[in-house]
Amino acid sequence: MNYKNDFIKVIKHQEVRPVPHNIKFTVEAKQKFRDHLGRDFDPVKETGSYVVASHTNECWEEVRPGYYRDYFGVIWNKTVDKTLGVVDDPPLKNASFENFRFPDPDNIPVYEIIEKNNQKYPDRFHMVSIGFSLFERAWSLVGMENLMIYLLTEPGFIRELLDRITEYNIRVIENAALSGIDCVHLCDDWGSQTGLMISSDMWKEFIKPPFTRTCQVAKDNGLLVSLHSCGKVDELIPEMIEAGVDVFDPFQPEVMDIYAIREQFRNKLAFWGGLSVQKTFPYGSPQDVRAEAKKILTELAPGGGYILSPSHTLTGDVPVENILVFLDVAQNQKL
Repeated sequence: MNYKNDFIKVIKHQEVRPVPHNIKFTVEAKQKFRDHLGRDFDPVKETGSYVVASHTNECWEEVRPGYYRDYFGVIWNKTVDKTLGVVDDPPLKNASFENFRFPDPDNIPVYEIIEKNNQKYPDRFHMVSIGFSLFERAWSLVGMENLMIYLLTEPGFIRELLDRITEYNIRVIENAALSGIDCVHLCDDWGSQTGLMISSDMWKEFIKPPFTRTCQVAKDNGLLVSLHSCGKVDELIPEMIEAGVDVFDPFQPEVMDIYAIREQFRNKLAFWGGLSVQKTFPYGSPQDVRAEAKKILTELAPGGGYILSPSHTLTGDVPVENILVFLDVAQNQKL
């Protein structure tokens, strides 16, 4: 089995059997699975995951118990949500860059993480994952409410903010491309359960130009582009394709018709996810998980362009039995 080559083939719409799969754990879910096993475990090798991601959201400074400062100076409260946390203190208090300095993209720990992952998992598909890549980074710096206000009252400031974030991301991508990765994974939630957080026209005006530029730099450096964007964002799929996205995650069945969308954009965009983490994984039986995974493999996987995965990172409320059933289907693929 060639994990890397098979993953690349699927993203390029070539059919591969077995269908590549991936699974990710929150801090709570990983601890729950560890407790079940009675030991620590390798979340890549022991799940058979085809992909490994080196994250820019790692090695933050703990400033007090449960509170962490990221490289941009944002303080995150991780006392409840231990994986992502919530913004406790955005550093930009008004529509100004006075006394604020962006981090040096040449000196962040992610490059060491990439090197370690390359050595540990030489046969996997490698991504650099840029968390809070654009829209999310903007609201983390100024606060969500202020960002929404500034989009209307301070558009010049927002354009400059997004441009500066983009310059940082581009440098990270260029550096990471020299380290032997295959893909850049951009993480930028644009949707809620019911629709976009800003209008599509506003997204096209403010987000699409720097986002497209970022994708183009990745392509210029020989990298594939993966986009993680939660929520009901399907109306932006044509824009994603035009911008240069190769594979879309998490492909949430709770907010979009994954089967219709798969057919509509077959051979134009690959999809990654689809198995419900809001309903089936936490609340369904093992038989429900098995049935949904088999249905997805049967209907979405033929022809390439689909990666079997939960529709998001598994949370602490997912029963271990459901994880084990998913892994059984993914690793054995007996349909």
